[in-house]
Amino acid sequence: MRIAVAELTLAGLDAAQGDALAVFVGPERPLQGLAGLLDWRLSGAISRVLRAEHYRAATGEQLLLPSGGRLRIPRVFCFGAAEPPADPATYRALLYRALDALLRAGSKAHAAALPPTAPGGPVGVEAARLWLEATLRFPPERQLLFGDAPGLRRDLAAAREAIGAAVEVVPAEHPSPAPRVAPLPGHPPVVR
Repeated sequence: MRIAVAELTLAGLDAAQGDALAVFVGPERPLQGLAGLLDWRLSGAISRVLRAEHYRAATGEQLLLPSGGRLRIPRVFCFGAAEPPADPATYRALLYRALDALLRAGSKAHAAALPPTAPGGPVGVEAARLWLEATLRFPPERQLLFGDAPGLRRDLAAAREAIGAAVEVVPAEHPSPAPRVAPLPGHPPVVR
């Protein structure tokens, strides 16, 4: 198995390819991390469903959104993490729910970022180990993880050695020019 790592930037998000993007939506408002960048790229689509309370991002709650051509990835899966995990068991359960949902939806190549944790929750090598264990249980053909690429690569490599997994951790390919962005259905483009 191969896991590519990329910096969490708009350019990295625009260059990402696959059939699904998994994003963990925590309690912070405005949205932070991958959820914040994704919301920006989708012209506030996640914020709108949160404000309308169609989706509350409660732990265990899931939402599927189309990217509307604004990303190279067509489907966005939002996984609620209203109570960020404070212990390994809760973190593992969140990962298993998310990766199982992606597998059941037929995803073969997805992108994601490690979910946020509560103070004292799993971080670094421990979070990477839990991610690898979940990924090995629900394996995609390809996976891209966003974050601090050098740190994430180091943590995943250490986790791989700790559990003896046959996983190759590689840098993501350099971003190519962003695709032409189409407006979301029902939302005309902004002209200034």
